[in-house]
Amino acid sequence: MAYAIDKQGALELVGNGAEYEFDVGAHTASRIVYVARAKSGSVRLQGWKLAADGSTFTSAGNEHVVGTGTRTRIVVFDNHRIVVVWLDQNSALCARGYTGTANGIAAEGDGVTVETTITNFDLVSVGVTTGVQQGDPGNSVYYAYRHFALTTLSANGGWKLFLGTVHDSADVSIGPVSVGGPGDKVTLSVASANEIVNGAHPRKAFTLCRDAGQIKTRSWRVAGAGVTSLATAAESKALGIGVVHGMSIAQGNDVFATVVWPGASNDTSRLQLTSLTAGGAMSVYATAEITQIPRVFARLHHYGSDAAVAYLSGDGHLTVAAWRFCAPGAAGAARTVLASKVGDELPTQFRLTSLLPYDDAYPVNLVTLSRVASGKLRLVSWLLKKTIIFVPSGPPTVGTAPKPP
Repeated sequence: MAYAIDKQGALELVGNGAEYEFDVGAHTASRIVYVARAKSGSVRLQGWKLAADGSTFTSAGNEHVVGTGTRTRIVVFDNHRIVVVWLDQNSALCARGYTGTANGIAAEGDGVTVETTITNFDLVSVGVTTGVQQGDPGNSVYYAYRHFALTTLSANGGWKLFLGTVHDSADVSIGPVSVGGPGDKVTLSVASANEIVNGAHPRKAFTLCRDAGQIKTRSWRVAGAGVTSLATAAESKALGIGVVHGMSIAQGNDVFATVVWPGASNDTSRLQLTSLTAGGAMSVYATAEITQIPRVFARLHHYGSDAAVAYLSGDGHLTVAAWRFCAPGAAGAARTVLASKVGDELPTQFRLTSLLPYDDAYPVNLVTLSRVASGKLRLVSWLLKKTIIFVPSGPPTVGTAPKPP
């Protein structure tokens, strides 16, 4: 099966942002794309509805002031709860929850302070970690809460991993928490499917941090009962940019892709694929040197080893691609490029999200949010679709020639 990515539509947003000062998330059922961004000294949240054909973004409700500050990240859950995490002007990390509707934001919860004197953080959606989870993602299941995982890097040294909850009321609660150790850069990912442990449904998380010139990886189990470190590993390698993406090939079969720069040279990055056992033990099963330097990943399916990725081309243009990672035990390359598309944007920073259909037979909408040369933010929709290659069938064509005299 062949794939193609098409650029569908774009929207220019008023106001600019630097790295970590904007983020984007999407609610698939309502097709609303939420943007959190720093603007005039405050962090603001607004939704835009993406047309069915991906050609236009239409304003969905009023802009909300989340709080004062700069750096921000967002997660959007399938029961239409939204969490915005940001750094205020005093370097305190704060979080606020929202309730969304088909027309935008309906209500907001009270803001909470996670921790003070924070220099960096990362945020991912966890989903359900307790209760009953349907195996079929097409089933409509209602939960009164959703969970997220959060790393905080302190100005006083060291980092922590938190589990947070957004409730039906849109209120946010933080905890439990586990100390991660020393480090000066931390990235985080969570696998896409639940596992089952003693009747509960926790998730396995994966962190990548830089400490004293070493890359350190760690696997975790995150659940309402606690945040537990499972296994650790370290190697001597400089880390400039690091990113982690989590996948689930099947229930309880979790794999993670890490990309670090530089790779063998400043012109390459290194891709490493790691599988986790049920107990969290890590096994590296594939590595590759790649010429791309990805900064963000997004999911392409509820399960499986396909991922959307965004990076800059050699001449600085924003590129969106679909990659397929080899599963543990598979032969071949660590990564197969299914499709890619180079845009005309020349961004300095960018973010990526996906609107996942409930059936893998349908196309996947991808949305990028980038800071372009003019200083404005630009929303762009992309469509990843399967294409059919037509091959002639039937008996070969019989040639004709004039009857000889």
